[in-house]
Amino acid sequence: MSSTDSIFETSFDPRGFIISRVAPLAEINLEHAKVNSAKVRELSGDQAYPILVDMRNIRSISKEARDHFAMRGRKPGVVAIAMLVSSPLSRIIGNFFLGLNQPEVPTKMFTERTSAEVWILSGKHQDHE
Repeated sequence: MSSTDSIFETSFDPRGFIISRVAPLAEINLEHAKVNSAKVRELSGDQAYPILVDMRNIRSISKEARDHFAMRGRKPGVVAIAMLVSSPLSRIIGNFFLGLNQPEVPTKMFTERTSAEVWILSGKHQDHE
C-alpha cells in the first residue's frame, strides 16, 4: 500500500505507523503538503497513527507547507511526528519546523531510522517528549 508522486512516497508500515519519504532534493510547497496529507488520511482511514518523515535529502520547504504540516487550526491526522534528518540542511529545516512552527502533536528529530522507529513504536510520544 504505497503512493508515489514527484515529492513524497507515503505508505503504511504494518507495525502501526505511516512512513513518508521525501524525494532527493525536493522543494516542498503548500500543494505538495496538501497532497501528502490527503494520502496520509487515505492510508489511516478513521484512525490517527504516528508518522515517520524521512527528510534526509530535502532541499527546501515553504513557510506555507511548514505551517500546514504543523496542523495548527485543523484536526491532526497523526498522533506524533518523527523526523529523520542527516544533512546539515535537513537538520536546519527540522529545527526550524520544531522551533517556529511548533506542531500540534509530539514531534522529535532523529538521525537514525532505528531510533525514530523505537520512539514511535514504544509510545513514548504519548508522554509529550
